[in-house]
Amino acid sequence: MKLYITGSVGSGKTTLAREISRASAREIGRLGVPCFELDAVAYEPDPDDPGDDRKRPAEERDALFAEILARQNWVMEDAGRPCFAKGMEEADRVVLLEPPAIVRDFRILRRWLRQRAGKEDCRYRPDLTMLRLMFRWRRNYDSGRDGLKERLRPFAGKLMVLRTGRDVRRFLRSLREDR
Repeated sequence: MKLYITGSVGSGKTTLAREISRASAREIGRLGVPCFELDAVAYEPDPDDPGDDRKRPAEERDALFAEILARQNWVMEDAGRPCFAKGMEEADRVVLLEPPAIVRDFRILRRWLRQRAGKEDCRYRPDLTMLRLMFRWRRNYDSGRDGLKERLRPFAGKLMVLRTGRDVRRFLRSLREDR
């Protein structure tokens, strides 16, 4: 199984990818399908600024991504960066998470507050600048300025759009039935 999960910030990409990976491990009794958060491929810890990240050199990022693509099974999640389009190409299914904007806004704020309180790990400094950026990225997705929906167009035949919790539960059931 190869799944590429995408959507705007706050859509639930990481949560769904981790759930699929955990469920596959429970059901097949082995390691299951590994989950890859492509933020960790695009960014690395910044040794000059502990607690923050910096972009990886493109060659290093691309080599790490190629290692993931070479695997037999994977679940990857990303906001649909152009540099990771090959993941969409090679995926058996591409999943677009698109809950209502108000839900994503709530999740963004909740995540940021949890990160500020030290109750949730993050790969960046959870300051006000980052909070503003996350809301901007959400608006850019909704307006189409980020180009994600356009990048998804070639994959319409294998694209699933999930908007509600019910959609997500049905999708998870369908994965179990496909095995």
